[in-house]
Amino acid sequence: MATEHRVTVRVRYGETDQMGVVYHPNYLLYFETGRTELMRAAGVIYSEMEKSGVFLVVTQASCRYRAAARYDQELTVLTRVDEVRKATVTFSYRVLGPGGGLLAEGSTELASVDRDKNPVRLPKEVSELLSK
Repeated sequence: MATEHRVTVRVRYGETDQMGVVYHPNYLLYFETGRTELMRAAGVIYSEMEKSGVFLVVTQASCRYRAAARYDQELTVLTRVDEVRKATVTFSYRVLGPGGGLLAEGSTELASVDRDKNPVRLPKEVSELLSK
């Protein structure tokens, strides 16, 4: 999927620190929202993957913070699939503020595992849908 998927999130009060700024690990939750919605838009329903016994676990995550987001702001999360391999998929993210300024950017790598947490190949259909 060469194009970016776009989803909006609104900063909730509980996601901020005492100064009213989004607490830094919450960006990983925004990344997760972007990733889940990108997969859904591509035709991959993660809950259905889990029911079939295939799970995606985060093996790497990075986030570079550029500017602060604050309570009640509407943010845009742009997500892209960077690479699909036999048992892993890498996503990249950009979080934009209300005016379109870059607030954070990062990436995650996820590995495909079975119910016992043993590595398995990504289902062929999932690989094909995410590679489009």
